[in-house]
Amino acid sequence: MDFALARTNMVKSQVLPNHIFHDGLLDAMQNTAREPFVLPSHQMFAYSDFALPMSPLRRSLKPLQIARLLDALEISPGQKILLVGAGTGYEALLAARLGAQVFALESDASLVAIGQTVDQGLLTWHVGPLAAGWAEEAPFDGILLCGAVPAIPDPLLAQLQPQGTLVAIEGNDGDPVMAIVRLRGNKKEILSETIAFPLLAGEQDQPFVL
Repeated sequence: MDFALARTNMVKSQVLPNHIFHDGLLDAMQNTAREPFVLPSHQMFAYSDFALPMSPLRRSLKPLQIARLLDALEISPGQKILLVGAGTGYEALLAARLGAQVFALESDASLVAIGQTVDQGLLTWHVGPLAAGWAEEAPFDGILLCGAVPAIPDPLLAQLQPQGTLVAIEGNDGDPVMAIVRLRGNKKEILSETIAFPLLAGEQDQPFVL
């Protein structure tokens, strides 16, 4: 399979037609191979419009969802960014290629082990509960949740800079429609509708706020 051609087609057919025009992001997606971050059995679908399995309880985001979330985060070079539910690190590596200092939080050590072999040394990893965030490295200029949550966990809000940006998909498992939301200061925006797999499946209940 010609992965480079598939990557070009992904950007041209999935990302650009949906009004993602951030040159740095488009360049990162065009030039970052996704197949090493995907389970070998699903590498042929790495650039397809599918949520791919990563573990029994987790699925990846689709390429367009990844583009929308990273575009909404509005990363500037040098910012300190936390990726929650980083999986094997594809989204985190894209953020790093936008110039961010990226901290990748993942609860599944087996996914981290894969990510550490393909992240080109650009990511700082931590294994721990996703809803708890990474207090030791806080505060962060930006936080991105790589999956759906019913609401933003309180600890993550506490780890965001006062004027920082948090982007997530809000919705309950089974909802027909979820929302991509952006929090910045005291302002919360609903940016678009989507549907994604739950991020916190299997974790103990954590306190949430709206």
